[in-house]
Amino acid sequence: MSTVNEVVAGESGHLGERRLTTIHAVGQSLAIGPMFSAGLLTGLIASVAGFSTPLSVLLGTIGAVCLGYVISLFARRYAGAGAMYEYLVHGAHPMAGVFGAGIYGLGILFLGGGGVFIANGFLAQTFLADIHVNVTWWIPSIVILAIAVGLNHRGVRVAIQGVLALAGISMIPFLILAVTIIAKGGANGNTLAVFGTGHSSWGSVFHGILFAVTLFIGFEAAASIGEEAREPHKAIPTALIGSVALAGVFFLLVTYAGAVGFGVKQSATAWAADPSPMGALAQTYDGHWLSVLIDLVVMLDSISVALAFTVAGSRVFFALGRDGLLPKFTTRLSRHETPLGGNLVILAAGTIAIILGGVTTLGNLVKLPNNIEAFQVSAGVGSFLIEAVYAMLAVAAFRIIWRDWSGGARLWRLVVAIVGVATPVLAYYGSLNPFPPYPGDLSLIIAGACAVLVGVWLAYMRARHPERVAAAAQHALEHHGVPPLDESATFKPQPGLQA
Repeated sequence: MSTVNEVVAGESGHLGERRLTTIHAVGQSLAIGPMFSAGLLTGLIASVAGFSTPLSVLLGTIGAVCLGYVISLFARRYAGAGAMYEYLVHGAHPMAGVFGAGIYGLGILFLGGGGVFIANGFLAQTFLADIHVNVTWWIPSIVILAIAVGLNHRGVRVAIQGVLALAGISMIPFLILAVTIIAKGGANGNTLAVFGTGHSSWGSVFHGILFAVTLFIGFEAAASIGEEAREPHKAIPTALIGSVALAGVFFLLVTYAGAVGFGVKQSATAWAADPSPMGALAQTYDGHWLSVLIDLVVMLDSISVALAFTVAGSRVFFALGRDGLLPKFTTRLSRHETPLGGNLVILAAGTIAIILGGVTTLGNLVKLPNNIEAFQVSAGVGSFLIEAVYAMLAVAAFRIIWRDWSGGARLWRLVVAIVGVATPVLAYYGSLNPFPPYPGDLSLIIAGACAVLVGVWLAYMRARHPERVAAAAQHALEHHGVPPLDESATFKPQPGLQA
């Protein structure tokens, strides 16, 4: 039986050189996909929160900033390719870390390593239809899957530079749209009522938080390049908190414009039902030219989301394989020192997602295109799984906060951690009360099945290879010389590590 050291010392002990900077970490955090999320996911929030969509986004932003701070506490101490995996191993317990890594890995596959390629396809189809080119959605899906995997194979710097370029170009039309709507007063005038519940309910707002938090899912992807960053303990925390805060401002601006642009009645109907709601607003308030640009930049930003999630997902599977917790093929590196095995996992997941998006008939039940409903189910599964990992990290952060601070410094950090825990809990509550009818319940059912599958995998590894579970995520310590948390009797925060 091979040991962990033999697995690690094999073909792939480490990923590339430590050359990435803060700007690369910010680029990787753009797995948030601000324009993609604003163009596609805000309609999901509006479907339940209606005119109060900006309130759901505001609460989701506060929660996401708190989660960003919580995760930064770990990023200041540990740096590895597995990110959430290493954080939970050393912040809580190896068993919790391995379980959380399994949940997180599957969440990435459903949300950003699989489902996103369905979204890429129908967004590309929408844009091409604007310019009178008819293409079946699954053709651009396959092309974008190949681009995402190919760029990540070529090198993380290339992939992240692509993300940054696409994001920079994509933001301009959204800002033009928002400013125009606000300047014209929208459908019924500018109002702060969008931040209240006069036209909805608190239950609807809480339900909207599930999708509002989904707007930010992916910000933690910056941590996945910690092993390749020049100064990970500075670059990663800056990217985590900064990207969430800036994206939150952008989402508030866009959703406010969306709410007043559609008006009270149309916010709960047209906003939710239109496959390109921001394109529809652009058509109304600016003209066809901006509508076409909006559809173009949403498509481009969806590609940047796919790139960033491909980078993050491939590294999670590489880190688990390196520790002997996944088949050895996941440890293989390309000649560019990128995770070849992890890329193959993403390629397989993306292919399966595209096939399922093409054969499902779930959309017929809710009067939506079948591929859009397939994406919504897939995104829901990914959201449930990844938000569970957020909650685990927030709970584990209590230990760090209690040990390393006292007095007022401890108190406000505990409040932040509590908000971090409450955010996914409220999202779960809102999405499950009332319990969604079929096929809306499929996301929860599949997420539950994934959790059971991960539990079985962990039990098997614990029974057959307990030494691998016990020695999990040691690279996060070995490369940066930080002692594990169970040595708390002697551990003192290093200079500059306190947030």
